[in-house]
Amino acid sequence: MNYRNDHRMLVLKSIFRCSAALSALIFLQNTLFFHDALASVGGVHGPGVKPNDKTLEFRSSLAAADESTQQDVWTHRLHYQHSLNSQLRARLVLQYRDLESFEYDSLRAELLYNFKKKDPNGRWSSALRFDVRTNRGNRPEDYFVNWTNQWDFKDGWRARGLVILSRQFNSEQASSKTAFGTRASISKSLDNSLRVGIDLFDTYGEFGEFGNFNDQRHLIGPKLVGKLAGFSFQARYLAGVTSRTRDNNFSLFVSRSF
Repeated sequence: MNYRNDHRMLVLKSIFRCSAALSALIFLQNTLFFHDALASVGGVHGPGVKPNDKTLEFRSSLAAADESTQQDVWTHRLHYQHSLNSQLRARLVLQYRDLESFEYDSLRAELLYNFKKKDPNGRWSSALRFDVRTNRGNRPEDYFVNWTNQWDFKDGWRARGLVILSRQFNSEQASSKTAFGTRASISKSLDNSLRVGIDLFDTYGEFGEFGNFNDQRHLIGPKLVGKLAGFSFQARYLAGVTSRTRDNNFSLFVSRSF
């Protein structure tokens, strides 16, 4: 009798574990698909804060259909930023996506602290940005810590590098691990008020579970930044270099300061 009870318990435990594993796999696949389906509307932001800055910006990005995913996906973002002083800048970000239907995606609040201003004869400046994001549906919420750096060189050359840490919260589905990513850019200003450069986006995954290179998200491509009729703009193309990323990503950012 005891053997039968132990055997039944073992079978029930095995069924429970298989069900839990299957549920986790389905959730993971849905999560990965959702994030991979989004076109990138992020940027390689710098640490600088302009006093009295009030800027409204619209971003639109297309992740074009490729062999693995036969569907175009658009992502649209609107944000307003406001400098609180010469070191602090607040920003509110509203994001939508167009995946078969146009729908709300997320709302995010950001606070950037420019703790290291560039010295008059120096090159380096640095800032920390803290983000909190609430997502559509029953997806976990997120918070991020961004460490961004900028180096200004001679002849209009500029380099930027970011380290991004993120955690999920406020959901039974939230991961207990920290995700890690980096971004970088190098650019040069031209004589006609334009700037050309290259952006690099790297998302490695959660600490301890980075996996192989093709399981990560890596994109690289050129950009053009400039001003036209009182508006600032950025046009960018990013090529996916792993199987987890779309092959072709196109973006246009347009902003106006007040």
